[in-house]
Amino acid sequence: MIWWRPRLRVLFVCTANVCRSPLAEALLRHRLRALGLQRRVAVASAGTRVGQPGRPPDPRLRKLALEAGFTLGRIRARQLTPAMLAENDHVLVMEPVHLEELAALCAGSDQLAKARLLGDCESSLTPAAAAIPDPYFSDWQGFCAVYERIEAALDLLVSNLLVELDTQA
Repeated sequence: MIWWRPRLRVLFVCTANVCRSPLAEALLRHRLRALGLQRRVAVASAGTRVGQPGRPPDPRLRKLALEAGFTLGRIRARQLTPAMLAENDHVLVMEPVHLEELAALCAGSDQLAKARLLGDCESSLTPAAAAIPDPYFSDWQGFCAVYERIEAALDLLVSNLLVELDTQA
């Protein structure tokens, strides 16, 4: 539960909410803490098809985060809801199929306008290459590759959030 009013809210979305979106959530929180912005930007994650609500992130992800110098905290898998879409300023998904699932979830509303692929934050990528693949059935190298993609995408996202926070001040 958040005890302050953040200026911005960011939601990361993947399929089961046990690999990509928890990693993006934890890494963005880590970066925001380093910048002293943890109270100005709220960060969360959810899944479009969560099979086990309440499940902690994949253990390989915990190891990867620790090696990178941060923790996943108390992140647990949770199902995406229309209310989550409504309360967030930025909704960042991992694959185009997630945009389709969001469109079905929020049919008839304008909530989809704030959703985009996280990989679009990597300016050098074509739209087809912007999808961040699910590493769940992958090996350690697959998890490392996804970490690198998310880290690169967050570089531009953080810059954009800083600009947005400055314009709100």
